[in-house]
Amino acid sequence: MPRPALEVAQIFRHHGPDYRENHRLSPEQHKAMRNIERCRTAHLGGHVDFCSHGCGYLAISYNSCRNRHCPKCQSLQQAKWLEARLERLLPTRYFHLVVTLPHELNPLVF
Repeated sequence: MPRPALEVAQIFRHHGPDYRENHRLSPEQHKAMRNIERCRTAHLGGHVDFCSHGCGYLAISYNSCRNRHCPKCQSLQQAKWLEARLERLLPTRYFHLVVTLPHELNPLVF
């Protein structure tokens, strides 16, 4: 999958301070926003990846925030979840249909 041109973390880093100044966020929202801004940056530290077979490959990888709201951290879990849902589909075309029912039928539906 190609990398997106713009990531949520970039938007948060650029516009986050102004947004937080002008809007009230719960402590949980503030923490999630801060974690996403810092995910896979030097703020969270990092580690060195190297080839144990002696080829000389060496790369610095920054640590993830592991926040459940972070799109970078949750992309693998999201892909696994989607794959599991797709495996359960029947080989037919699907349509999404929304119908409004009278309240009298609620006991039959819920």
